[in-house]
Amino acid sequence: MRPPVWVLDTNVVVSAALTAGGPCDRLLRAAGEGRLHLAWSAPMLAEYRAVLLRPKFGFSRPLVSALLAAFDPAHQVAVGRARGLPDSDDEVFLAAALATEDRVLVTGNAIHFPVEICRPVRVLSPAEALRELNRR
Repeated sequence: MRPPVWVLDTNVVVSAALTAGGPCDRLLRAAGEGRLHLAWSAPMLAEYRAVLLRPKFGFSRPLVSALLAAFDPAHQVAVGRARGLPDSDDEVFLAAALATEDRVLVTGNAIHFPVEICRPVRVLSPAEALRELNRR
């Protein structure tokens, strides 16, 4: 069975860095182990980097680079536009999920991704995503 290809919202990546052993960290570790592939686009990677390097987090550049190494160039997606989300900055994540076969978006802020707008993308919390991944 092939590993799933999912999209992570920025809050999941930040939570992974902040909370060792938590669901978000375990998802990134699963990606590092090849059990999960992380789809991404250039605007997403730029946002991850910008947010992780905010002074309030205190992450070093080497740590940020190590975290972003989980985003394999083989899983970069070319994305179109997804419109209609409450925060237009989130549309790149929905567009990336739409560009994948699995159409899964993992976020800690599901309210930002209303089901009626996001279909056919499934929006999962990190805990839900981890449970689904572990059932495979």
